[in-house]
Amino acid sequence: MTINGQSGINVPQAEQNLLGEQVNTQYHLHDPSQRPLHVIVVGAGPSGIATLIRLKELPHISFRCFEKNADVGGTWLETRYPGAACDIASHAYQYTFESKKDWTRHFAPAEEIGEYFISVAKKHDLHRHISFGSRAVSALWDERTSKWKITIARKLSDSNDADLQSTVHEADVFINAGGILNNWKWPDIKGLNDFQGQLVHTAAWDRSIELKDKSVAIIGSGASSIQVVPSIQPVCAKLDVFVRSPTYILPTVGFGIESSTYNEIYTASQIERFSTDPAYYQAFRKKIEQQMNENFAGSIKLSRNQTEGRSSQWAEAKMKGAIKSPELQEKLVPKSNFGLHSWELGCRRITPGLPYLNAVQEQNVDIVRSGITQIAKDGIFTDDGQLHKADIIICATGFDTSFNRYEITGRGGITLSKRWESKGPEAYLGTAVAGLPNYFGTKHLYYRKTRSLT
Repeated sequence: MTINGQSGINVPQAEQNLLGEQVNTQYHLHDPSQRPLHVIVVGAGPSGIATLIRLKELPHISFRCFEKNADVGGTWLETRYPGAACDIASHAYQYTFESKKDWTRHFAPAEEIGEYFISVAKKHDLHRHISFGSRAVSALWDERTSKWKITIARKLSDSNDADLQSTVHEADVFINAGGILNNWKWPDIKGLNDFQGQLVHTAAWDRSIELKDKSVAIIGSGASSIQVVPSIQPVCAKLDVFVRSPTYILPTVGFGIESSTYNEIYTASQIERFSTDPAYYQAFRKKIEQQMNENFAGSIKLSRNQTEGRSSQWAEAKMKGAIKSPELQEKLVPKSNFGLHSWELGCRRITPGLPYLNAVQEQNVDIVRSGITQIAKDGIFTDDGQLHKADIIICATGFDTSFNRYEITGRGGITLSKRWESKGPEAYLGTAVAGLPNYFGTKHLYYRKTRSLT
């Protein structure tokens, strides 16, 4: 091969096509070394773990994961409030390729779920691919090199959160598995910092707090509140639950079980059969998922069940069947006739909560529907002028799920948040975004316009 008479690479020469027009022959160069494609994954929660397992199976791929916590598991490593558990049946909340047949109960507690994800990561030898204590600060697509430049801040000291070292890492592909349930927020309420009792958020639970014989106020009526209330109600002297707007809380039907076996503890014989009888276990799991999926149609906008009001009326009847007091029904059950505080089933997250519905009917519990106006040094003022005194205030106010907590900048210097500012989130198959080459997000993309998730 020659270039101008010297040895080298053959240069494509101008040729003529059948019409006599000059064209250039295109040569496709194949690199026999097959340079590895380098992938950076941010986040080692459930989605990140699954991503890393699949990346290990692919040829010619090198990868590194950065995780802000000290171990894998994401929200299931962090969440430790009283009663913290999954509200999806345990046998449906696991990887299809890593079945855990010895779940202790129908709705597994957070600790057990966290241990499951750690065990899966260890089995697949993922820890050596993960840099822990490493938080993503920014991600920039470099148009000159066609690579992602991801800035990572790493803690240098366990005792000093401000002692950080920032480094920039390059990748051909950037996979954002950062999740959505980890950016908790205090409620925006006047006087919150004036409270002289103990103030705690469910997502940053202080295990040293003593609730026994205390007057406790809990702000919020989402999933975390629904789990906390029945867990602490028996020990509190008084428990005020502040509910801004009611939500559908189903006793259990549609979640893989009936009310009579709510959060069943599996016996040794059941666990043994799950482990030794594959056909039985497959049928058991299928029944759970089938029951969950059968009710999904009722949450689809303009579906027959929804337009005829049947799904909401069914849920309303279920709640009223579990709540004896008409006064309490009025406070807690959404209206299915589009009255005040009404919406169709599925507009807000549906949560199984028979223990919650039982707990709020106890004598030491009061459901407060009046709006909160201010936090005082000794309690909470509502818009009816009443002061609800409290020793402890629990904020079960969820997570801010809007966009990332760091900038992701694509082509033309346009950030992901800017791209979605005008017309909302758009993603191909929920994972890839126009203008962000070789960027993939896991389940979080279409949560980005949601301000809060509890």
